[in-house]
Amino acid sequence: SEKDTPELLRQKMGSVAISNPNSMNVPVPSRSDKFGKKNNNAANPFGYSADDEDQYWALQDSAERLRESFEALGPEGGFLSPQTARDVLVKTGLGKDQLRRIWNLSDIDRDGFFDMEEYVVAMFLCDAVIQKGRPIPESLPATVVPPSKRALMKERGGL
Repeated sequence: SEKDTPELLRQKMGSVAISNPNSMNVPVPSRSDKFGKKNNNAANPFGYSADDEDQYWALQDSAERLRESFEALGPEGGFLSPQTARDVLVKTGLGKDQLRRIWNLSDIDRDGFFDMEEYVVAMFLCDAVIQKGRPIPESLPATVVPPSKRALMKERGGL
């Protein structure tokens, strides 16, 4: 009970380590697939290397930086409405034709809404044109396509 003295607790617990009385109930992970996680590199806080072609996303760092601005736009169910996404793109100052091409590349699943990953792709493309003076590509490089959308791109012949 909470009124037990430390000495009484030691007697009750016997040989259990007193330094951390809760340690006897804490599971110690012994495998990378603990708790249903099957991905061996997902535990690396620095993400995937470019060598891991299936999971590497060149825009991962950008995604982490852009998460707050995406959330500030008020996504519903994880998606920006077409109007909200349009308004964000218009504010970049790019021309209508450029924005149309960026939209077509960024709306990977063609649902008319931007999820977080599609928003990141759109912002990356806008930045590439505005700040770096690059042309808008005809298709997305494989490393710019989010890993979660690559199968969809392959189905459509985009990768």
